[in-house]
Amino acid sequence: MTDRGSVHLTLVALLFGGTLMLGLAVDIARFGGSWREASHLAATAAEAGAGWIDIEAAYDGRIVIDPVKASDAARAVASSPGRRVRLEITDERICVSVSIRVRPTLLTLAGAGDKRATARSCAEPRRVP
Repeated sequence: MTDRGSVHLTLVALLFGGTLMLGLAVDIARFGGSWREASHLAATAAEAGAGWIDIEAAYDGRIVIDPVKASDAARAVASSPGRRVRLEITDERICVSVSIRVRPTLLTLAGAGDKRATARSCAEPRRVP
């Protein structure tokens, strides 16, 4: 009878460990997916912002980013609830950082808190020869 009780205890321990491993795998996959989304949004927003140049400067033969229009375009692409968007705009370049909050699912039982997946991308307008 005592052997039978130890088998049940071992089975419960294995099931608990398996559940934690499954939770870890799911949460790592969610974090990876969120990072991939942040990376894509940052690159797309930077390219969208770099497409807006100052028309007056272009008539003078200079390619300069229009900061207001570039900011509006980049934020339109990347902004959404749960995301943080930070822009750095100079005359020649726009950099976009996107941060997405990721809430773990099963690992909250083990005390894991919210994490952030952050990605940064830069773009600059260029003349086509």
